[in-house]
Amino acid sequence: MSGGYEAGRPIAVVTGANAGVGRSTTELLAGAGWSVVMVSRDRSRGEKALAAVQRLAGADRVQLEIADMSSGDSVRALAGRLADRLDHLDALVNNAGVYRARRERTSDGLEVTMATNHVGHFRLTIELLEMLRAGEGRVVNVSSEAHRRGDLRRAPLERILRGELQYRSFQAYCDSKLANALFTHELVRRYGGDGIIGNAIHPGTLSTRIWNQNHNPASLLMRLFKPFMAKPGVGGQAVFRLAADPDLAEVTGRYFNVEEETRAAPQAYDEDLAVELWELSTGLLGYAA
Repeated sequence: MSGGYEAGRPIAVVTGANAGVGRSTTELLAGAGWSVVMVSRDRSRGEKALAAVQRLAGADRVQLEIADMSSGDSVRALAGRLADRLDHLDALVNNAGVYRARRERTSDGLEVTMATNHVGHFRLTIELLEMLRAGEGRVVNVSSEAHRRGDLRRAPLERILRGELQYRSFQAYCDSKLANALFTHELVRRYGGDGIIGNAIHPGTLSTRIWNQNHNPASLLMRLFKPFMAKPGVGGQAVFRLAADPDLAEVTGRYFNVEEETRAAPQAYDEDLAVELWELSTGLLGYAA
């Protein structure tokens, strides 16, 4: 295979890999003998994380890619580079996430939280489907128990994705995490017969950088509670299990709260909504549904 990785090792791509759950997942995968592509938005932080993981697992097991998951052009370019380097992909961990106190829109006209947490990962997954089919084909979408507060039926779905409603930061985050669960179920419905394994997971209420990004009351409150939250390694272990555990090779279309399989919110199983989200996401990205 290309890319400088040793033949015979399973290969994973992990977004948001420079810190938190993504960093922990990367360390566990590399430590278990996987080759891992770490995806980071920030080059400086990404290179520091890369050096640290390479010291633990070896320089030949981990490589770095820079991409902004909120940018369609950036994600498309990332997928192209990966296609040039890899001939198959065993696990894709869609982990990168943001929480924005104020409404922001991308150059593609999407609300930043939804663009990063859902649309960017949707695009990356679709772009990498052929490589996933050629490998183990596991897709792990990092959602959140906050998805239970999401509501993608409260208004026209395209208006939600574009951030055209009155902006509420927590609602935007919850909506994006509900989108993760809906995307998981529709991915399995469409491509499960091709060997694609998809699961969504809440990695736990963790002390991660996501709460450092804003200064609104919700973020400030969460930062106060960070000393009492679980460490990112708890979530990393749970995500690693879905990506790599041979005993879960046939488990698909499920939702996990850390390592416990459970039912997601009812709206996460709304098939009509899942199809609408899929078709709208593909339409916004210029793909055929």
